Amino acid sequence: MNIRIANVDDAMQIKALVSSLSHFYLIDKNASLPKWFSNTLEISEFERRLLSDNFTNYVYSTNESVIGYISIKDKNHLYHLFVSEYHHGKGIAKELWKYTISNLDEDTYTVRSSIYAIPVYKSFSFKESAPPAIKDGIAFQPMTLIR
Repeated sequence: MNIRIANVDDAMQIKALVSSLSHFYLIDKNASLPKWFSNTLEISEFERRLLSDNFTNYVYSTNESVIGYISIKDKNHLYHLFVSEYHHGKGIAKELWKYTISNLDEDTYTVRSSIYAIPVYKSFSFKESAPPAIKDGIAFQPMTLIR
């Protein structure tokens, strides 16, 4: 297993990974990201989250390259879970998730899943907790996991 705690030196690679996959949130894949969302993808924001005590961050890496990233906010909100598109379907997201929750001790977890990722979160036992929503062209499904 190639999972380790993410650090600020990983910020550039994490930003590149997340930015490369952010189109999966958009209803119109050719649209631009809304400003409020693109602001969360700034390098300074990744650095802030990586240094914050409010976030737990891990990366999955191979040969010094970050190919997966998970970030948990406030111990129970799955803030980010991204795996390089080339590595989709290889179980990396599941490994990151299992590793992360083995290091946390919460009974309930939440996520705002992209519509694309709903099957992944269902495989982790998340369930829809509210109707799907759309904000500025970004579609998401609120989900909850109760252990």
